[in-house]
Amino acid sequence: MQKRRTIMRDEITFGKWWHGLTAGQQQAWAQKIHQAAGGDAKALEKLDGVIRDELTVYVTFKDGKIVLVDRNGRCIPLATMKGGYVDANRDFYITKPEISYTGILARLQRFFAPEMKFVSAAEFKKRATALIAGLREDQQVANLLKGVYLPIVLPQITVADYGRTLEGIFLAAVERAYQAQYPDREFNNYRKGELAGQVGVVEESRHQRLIEKMAEGPVVLIHFPCPCQGFSIPADRKMIGAFPAGFMLSGALDTATSIVANTSTLALNGSKPGNDCSANTWQSAEDSLSFETDDDGLVFGSGDIDAYAGFSAGLSFVG
Repeated sequence: MQKRRTIMRDEITFGKWWHGLTAGQQQAWAQKIHQAAGGDAKALEKLDGVIRDELTVYVTFKDGKIVLVDRNGRCIPLATMKGGYVDANRDFYITKPEISYTGILARLQRFFAPEMKFVSAAEFKKRATALIAGLREDQQVANLLKGVYLPIVLPQITVADYGRTLEGIFLAAVERAYQAQYPDREFNNYRKGELAGQVGVVEESRHQRLIEKMAEGPVVLIHFPCPCQGFSIPADRKMIGAFPAGFMLSGALDTATSIVANTSTLALNGSKPGNDCSANTWQSAEDSLSFETDDDGLVFGSGDIDAYAGFSAGLSFVG
């Protein structure tokens, strides 16, 4: 008798649960079972076997989120990506620096124009460490912290024309920072006079969000300069779609700011990976922008969107 009462109670509980689902939720459950059983005729055959008690169903629930970054801090190509990446050339690498919030902020204030508004050192550290702590708790992306990560602050500014703002404010700051660090070398902007009105922001990059936040106030973010080394720019743009909402592909503005703040880390010599600005187009969809360092100087220019083993897109995390 006890066994019968238990079955009845289970049936009532199931009925309440099942009828409490929406039609869409019921369909989703059925589709998952259908797929797990092999689909179409195989699923029907297995269902008949379960009803006749000839088959037993075992269900295991697993976290559907996939790990997006390997233990070296490099993005793991998505299963849906058919090509578009090569092995990273490890002759090009960045050494993880010690983080000095006061030092980073001092460089930004020194090399950007005096009217640029940043945050205080205390606020910078508070907001950046909170972002880093959040990343450590997210298993999908926590491995990014095993690679190089650079807290930075972008100034408050309204960006009406991306190319004009880039050349007049951000690249000017890069030039001052680079030549102060390396007086015997040159910074060359190969697109000088060709940026105003000619730089676009790719929608799927999420980079537009950064522009919007900069109009509201200074933006603290964590810059990952080389997690996509060896990826093509189209592959970068597919990859970012799998990342949590607080991430975006780096464009020329945040990459330039990171170079100003971390000149010796990112632009010491020719051993440093090139920095693709994958969030941007220049003149057409077939061209983007990038920074490249050699032993004689730092170059900003445009190039094609293919995969190169010594170049990487950056990721910026704003939370």
